[in-house]
Amino acid sequence: MLPQELAIGRAYFRVTYADPSLTIPGVEPMIFIGVDVLHADSPGPVYAFQDTASFSRFGSVATYKGPANLSDEGARTYSFNAAEVGELVDLAGAAAALNDAVERTRWHER
Repeated sequence: MLPQELAIGRAYFRVTYADPSLTIPGVEPMIFIGVDVLHADSPGPVYAFQDTASFSRFGSVATYKGPANLSDEGARTYSFNAAEVGELVDLAGAAAALNDAVERTRWHER
């Protein structure tokens, strides 16, 4: 994903693999909440994301004004630099990664 393609409030996914054959994928969803909204003093742009459960419950931690302490409520945030954002995918990319893992699994089972 290119940083300029990110849209605030949209879901993006980090796909990881638990095995060297890339047949056991893990997909972590997160919501993009903005640039430099959590770490304004960083030397370069920092792209901030939030876990989907807390975003659904409270909205963005960057703009939340309610009484709850969001970290006590389990809100998790993620910070990425531009290169790390390049490793994230949209929903279509996550689906493609899962499909690729299915194909690799079939090939390894032969």
